[in-house]
Amino acid sequence: MTPLPPPRWRAVWLLTRLRLQRLLNISGKGLAWKKSSKSRPTTPGKKRARWLPGALLLLPMLFAFASIAHHSILNMHCLLDQVAACQARGSLHTGKHLLDPVIAQLMGQPFSAALVGGLTLQLALLWLVSVLLPLGMGELSKPDCDLEWLITLPVEKSTVLWARVLERTVVNPAGLLALWPSTTILAWYSGQDWFAPVSGLLASLLLLALAAMLRTLVDTGLRLSLTPSQLGNLQALLSLAGLFPMYMGMSFGMGMGGFAYGWAAAMPAWSGWTPPGLLVRVLNADGVAAALLPASLLLAQAALLMLLGMAMLRRQLRHGVVGAGQREGVRKRAPAARPARRRFPRLGTVIQRRELTLLGRDRNFLVQTLLMPLLILGGQALFTGQARDVQALLASPALLASTGFFLGSYVLMMSAFQTLNKEGGALWLLYTFPVPVEQALRQKAQLWAVLALLYPLALFGAALAWLPAWEWQTMGLMLLALAGIPLYAMIAVALGVFASDPLATEAAAKVRPAHMYLYLLLTSLYIAALAAGSLAQQLAFVVLTAALSVALWQKARAAVPYLLDPGASPPATVSAADGLIAAMLFFTLQTLALLLLEGTDAMPLAQAAIAFGAAGTLTYGLARLVYWRRRTTGVPRIGRGRQPWRRGGTGALAASAFGIGYAALLPPASSPLMHLNENGIWLLAVGVLAAALCEEFIFRGLLQGGLRRSLPAWQAIVIAAALSAIVHPPAAMLPVFVLGLCAGHAYERSGALLAPMLTHALCSAAMLGYQLNR
Repeated sequence: MTPLPPPRWRAVWLLTRLRLQRLLNISGKGLAWKKSSKSRPTTPGKKRARWLPGALLLLPMLFAFASIAHHSILNMHCLLDQVAACQARGSLHTGKHLLDPVIAQLMGQPFSAALVGGLTLQLALLWLVSVLLPLGMGELSKPDCDLEWLITLPVEKSTVLWARVLERTVVNPAGLLALWPSTTILAWYSGQDWFAPVSGLLASLLLLALAAMLRTLVDTGLRLSLTPSQLGNLQALLSLAGLFPMYMGMSFGMGMGGFAYGWAAAMPAWSGWTPPGLLVRVLNADGVAAALLPASLLLAQAALLMLLGMAMLRRQLRHGVVGAGQREGVRKRAPAARPARRRFPRLGTVIQRRELTLLGRDRNFLVQTLLMPLLILGGQALFTGQARDVQALLASPALLASTGFFLGSYVLMMSAFQTLNKEGGALWLLYTFPVPVEQALRQKAQLWAVLALLYPLALFGAALAWLPAWEWQTMGLMLLALAGIPLYAMIAVALGVFASDPLATEAAAKVRPAHMYLYLLLTSLYIAALAAGSLAQQLAFVVLTAALSVALWQKARAAVPYLLDPGASPPATVSAADGLIAAMLFFTLQTLALLLLEGTDAMPLAQAAIAFGAAGTLTYGLARLVYWRRRTTGVPRIGRGRQPWRRGGTGALAASAFGIGYAALLPPASSPLMHLNENGIWLLAVGVLAAALCEEFIFRGLLQGGLRRSLPAWQAIVIAAALSAIVHPPAAMLPVFVLGLCAGHAYERSGALLAPMLTHALCSAAMLGYQLNR
């Protein structure tokens, strides 16, 4: 007796859950409740549970998109509703005392018809982004093996298609990032308070369902009618086409001069009855009764569109799921052999020329690498109304240097970061070359660094030719921006070793997004350093970046022998890269905490102490959590060691003697140390307690401990002390360097973090006591 097929709703749920579980497994984020049977002790299995770095790096992105959505609503309200208080300058440049009444008025009444039209246009543009970006980032040129496999299951074809649409509704990170912040902020300004994220998520899922249906229609139709080569070219065009609605939708939150406001003001009245317009009306409705009619119409339209789309899908697949263009089975007879033309001149090494040949053959790769940076920069200037403000770019050396570095770093993200991913199944060929794999990767990094330097060099050359006179500050910032490109080429290749899995069959598993977010975070920190006013801070960050590139390269070199084995990885141990990443995370969290505390009534020194302590505690907790999850060896210990109290006290005496002698030679006004005043309790908390605990864990425990794996003790101590010194003010670098030497020696002799922590705390207390009695 043949078993009956499951009900349709249950089949859809089972297929969707199966697909989601498969995506979790191939992305390395699945939860393993059982340990693997046997594992070689020297080559432990590759770690899963990479959700934590991705989740942490996703938070700044959500915050950034929410900020853009916040300013989008305010800017449209100011301009479309002609609010005099902020109409001229927008929400970004209007004082808080003027903007607060505008926000209160906006939240206290329903949106105007003009504002509803502008928000409808923005939601429609962001919805289009949720369709085009997944199409442009997917693999259209490859057969859709998933659908070919699912269609063989003992369920109806429509059930498989509904499961496919549901899965694409839930798994659309680009669409969710584009829509959820905007719908949440819209609900917040409609008076929904803390329920706004929930209603915003429901509204986003409704739009994502329509996007999934359209994406499936387009994707299926194109695969059935076009050849793989044509699909590859079309995919490159779709990736470019997705930039237009993205920048136009985001331009509302970036300024008041873009031409998108003209489109928003000219939105016809009938647009309010489309799904995006009805969604705005539902979120902004004053009560359940007012939301009943637009909600009913919205659900009816969504159901009608989904049923119509499903009917079109069934018609597309009436002859099967494999079209004539999807498999190129019949090949034309090859023409007579011709002499091979040399595509590129004989420049560089054989590996570099091979890389250029691959770039020339893959048009999608070529567009994403060399054309996309120009379109991103030009699109941002065009849609935000800043294309005419070229003089502002030339008048700001920091902005000019940051723009040049952005162009180069983006080229590296799309090229050097993808070095191993583009090898695909031919990765094993790198192991057959008569050069080590590490040297081959270094040659690729050198090639992409040269190509990435072309954009900033062209920009800086045009700027110098345009400017009537140049200054040393401009030239210095340009040199710093150019110096960062080779460093980030090494960082991109090293992170690409950890992020890429070229042997994976699924597109979602080829690149781990967490490492790409980490690369973007590191580039944003370098751009922030270029924008900083202090030359000492800029040079310090360049040194930190150089040290980070070397540390990441060493860590990537250890992973190279395991790339072809999907079940093995190098043993997890503490490395110098962990210390440098922890240092950057610590200072970034400290800056964010200070920004959050800026509007409070706490004293400046109290704010600094709270920010310092919170950033240090969070950095320490995250590092310990990651090490525990990965079962890392070599994690620094705090208490157990060889006489930590005595060695810490001895180091404190030496560091205090040098610090007091150094401070005595300086005039009081030039002393790098702060005087003890009525806020002394907070100064003690920062200088004695928080700094000793946080900085010693990062610079001695992680950085010096990681360097000690491959360097002698004295070299590791000197490098860690130098890196801890350059992050301090210039006048304090020398005594901090000596303090680092004493603390590093105490840590090396005792093997416990208690010794350097005691050295740091006692030295800081002695210096504060000397300042008090001076």
